[in-house]
Amino acid sequence: MEKREEHSSVQAKEDLLHKMVMHIHEQPYRIVLAITGGGAGAIEQLLKYGGGSATVLEATVPYSSKALDDLIGRKPEKYASPITVRSMAMAAYRRALSLTEDDDLVRNKDVMGVAASCKLSAGSDEREGREHEIYVAIQSFDKTLVRTLRLGEARTRQEEEHIATCMIIDSIPKECGWDGEMHLDRLLGKDECIEERKATVSKEIAQMLVRPDSIMKRTDLRPDVVRLNLKGKGVDDKPEIIFSGSFNPCHRNHIVMAEQAFQKLGKKVHFEISITNVDKPPIDFISLQERLDSLKEYRDRDFLGNIYLTVAPLFIQKAKLFENVTFIIGADTANRLFKTRYYRNEDDMRNMLAEFREKNIHFLVFRRKDVELNIEPEICDLCEIVSMEDYEDNGISSSAIRKEMDIE
Repeated sequence: MEKREEHSSVQAKEDLLHKMVMHIHEQPYRIVLAITGGGAGAIEQLLKYGGGSATVLEATVPYSSKALDDLIGRKPEKYASPITVRSMAMAAYRRALSLTEDDDLVRNKDVMGVAASCKLSAGSDEREGREHEIYVAIQSFDKTLVRTLRLGEARTRQEEEHIATCMIIDSIPKECGWDGEMHLDRLLGKDECIEERKATVSKEIAQMLVRPDSIMKRTDLRPDVVRLNLKGKGVDDKPEIIFSGSFNPCHRNHIVMAEQAFQKLGKKVHFEISITNVDKPPIDFISLQERLDSLKEYRDRDFLGNIYLTVAPLFIQKAKLFENVTFIIGADTANRLFKTRYYRNEDDMRNMLAEFREKNIHFLVFRRKDVELNIEPEICDLCEIVSMEDYEDNGISSSAIRKEMDIE
């Protein structure tokens, strides 16, 4: 009798999983999955019932740390974390776009990147006090979603793998209009719950990421740009001072530099964030919202102009968007920008400098604590140096702030 009831319970769970997978396949979504190992059973589930070719464009398992580094273009501080899995989902989304030939799917928001990264039971090698966590992220046209589950009950590795698989499968139909029972409802303990966080952006911003890399990385084309006004009132749309950076987050030194530029040049400072990177996936929308929030704290300050979101990670691309401007940069950025070794050859750098002069681009360079500034004589006409006497750099950095806050 007990065996029959157990079999019935297992069959009911399998039937629910089957029903959810078939619901996914009935939708127009096209998906690329990136799963670091734990939860890789979700790939099998999406393919085992038939119809998977209508949904799955590609599935990858970046199991080694090097494979994951290559996927997200950097070595993360934590391989299992909300930030890492969001970067994975963005990389998967960009890959899905490159594999999708139907423009209608993109316009209808039917392309998704799905990612999962886990810390599951290590068996006899388990470190005492090590937490078991599952992170799942979905990146779509205008939304970033991340779900976090911290497992509190003692389970085997196989049981935790099954939960990770079900959490991934549950997350996809939820984005596809599923309003029925979730498989995880039957598996979690009473003190275990999924934390969910999401951020959405306007169509105008989302559309910036739809272009293929082959177009976005070209330096001879004018990049896309979106202007944001944080003050709620008109601000001059012809910027003369631009402060470009990641602002992850914006901190005290950024603000002191902006205020000094405002006082020195008598013009409002407009901030620019490139949502694309040279060799990493674009910024996910949760991270973008955090960066904008850190800037919004200063919306009432006199120095603040507009915020510009671009797909221009290189200054040669920024120069095509902003002519007749002065860029605020730190000494470390200046050293990279004006050194030949950062370019393919000397001609590349000469061409860039020629374009700066043609576009009337200048740089207000702030010295940084513990950074030796090296400006060659031939570019002195492009740069004005702000001395340490005029600008007190206290050595703080965005990365140090993130580390102190225990985020990447």
